[in-house]
Amino acid sequence: MKKMKRFSAALVAGLMLMSVCGCSEKKDEEYPLNLAGIEITEKPKKVICLSDSLADVLIASGYAGSIAARTEECTQQDIEDLPSVGSRTNPSFARIQAVDPDVIFADKTVDREMVRKLEKNGYKVFNMIKAKDGRELSVLYSTVGAIMEGDKTGRQHGADKASSLLQSFDAMERAIPDAEEDEDGQVKEKLACYLYDVNGTAVTSGTFTAKLFDYAKLHNACANSDTNLAAVEAVRLNDPEYIFCASGVKEQIMKSEKFEDVAAVQKGQVYEISADDMERQGDTMTEVLSFMIQTAYPELRSDTYKDESEETQASTEKKEESKQSSDNKKQESSDNKKQESSKSESSKEAKKPPFEITDDMLLGIGLQDAKVKKLQQRLKELGYSKFSDGITGFYGEETQRAVTAFQKKNGLEADGAADAKTLKLLFSDEAKKA
Repeated sequence: MKKMKRFSAALVAGLMLMSVCGCSEKKDEEYPLNLAGIEITEKPKKVICLSDSLADVLIASGYAGSIAARTEECTQQDIEDLPSVGSRTNPSFARIQAVDPDVIFADKTVDREMVRKLEKNGYKVFNMIKAKDGRELSVLYSTVGAIMEGDKTGRQHGADKASSLLQSFDAMERAIPDAEEDEDGQVKEKLACYLYDVNGTAVTSGTFTAKLFDYAKLHNACANSDTNLAAVEAVRLNDPEYIFCASGVKEQIMKSEKFEDVAAVQKGQVYEISADDMERQGDTMTEVLSFMIQTAYPELRSDTYKDESEETQASTEKKEESKQSSDNKKQESSDNKKQESSKSESSKEAKKPPFEITDDMLLGIGLQDAKVKKLQQRLKELGYSKFSDGITGFYGEETQRAVTAFQKKNGLEADGAADAKTLKLLFSDEAKKA
């Protein structure tokens, strides 16, 4: 798996609940606004991210272009080439001054003394708390949107993005097959856990990271562990079938006497996911959840879905190509005419989508159905992916990347989820090729 990447309670509560103050006579109802005592008079042009999780939220919301600098932990591909202002535990005040940002995003992992220094020097620092559930995720995204794009447009945009993420998670959960039952009719739960280190620091309950286990229909073996010792004992007693762990920890777990009798270790089912990625609350959550699901349910892996209709489809395509070649010979058409004919046929096909597209339609990670097959076929036709594993009908990471590329190329919000707007353009004559 590719490398994936916790202030004051009163301040956080004030920010999340928000006291929005604006002039009643303003025309666009966007700015000015006041969040947790910080006034914003216009759309920020330069932003510094001291939190990689918030950077993930900004990128997912389409605001990557406004990020001017970042901390070393913000390793997302969209911003990895931006200048660094140091680490989140030791950011450089001088580097931040040089950028002169309109807004700074931070969270409780950022050095507190530096936050106070920045605030004392007049910088607008927003200390954001991570979401623990769907409602808080919506508030988080709405707040970030309000800061970046205004109280009306930005707030709605953020709410929509959070809703899109949650719908994707729900779709992924629905794609998971029902749990099997044992001889006594009891549901056989799949157990798993996430360890940050070999000493037992684990994902417990009460965080959105813990909810990823719920979406993956995995029982978190360490959910109720309040200490590292309790987590180690929970792993030994609950005997999880899968252990997910931070980068570099797998080898330690496999060699540790504490875990030698655990099923996951004996079966070699220990998998690394970057600790940063487990904490990020943007599109990285989708990647993490997808990895967890496809690990625990190998039948959902895209490379195991060899569509039975693929051979039929290939045969049909060959017949059509043969017929077209025969017709072209009979008509003595030139190569240019053949290309024009092919383009024409493609355009005619695109004029009428292969399925009804409703305004509330959303295809996303984890979904498996005939619509996804049509989506993949169209993306392949336009050159956005070769789909080397075949047209599987499963909306995995390869499909998400192809949709994102299409959205970027065609001027749409690039979130990797195929909503009605994306689908309508994709199956139209106006769709741009890769």
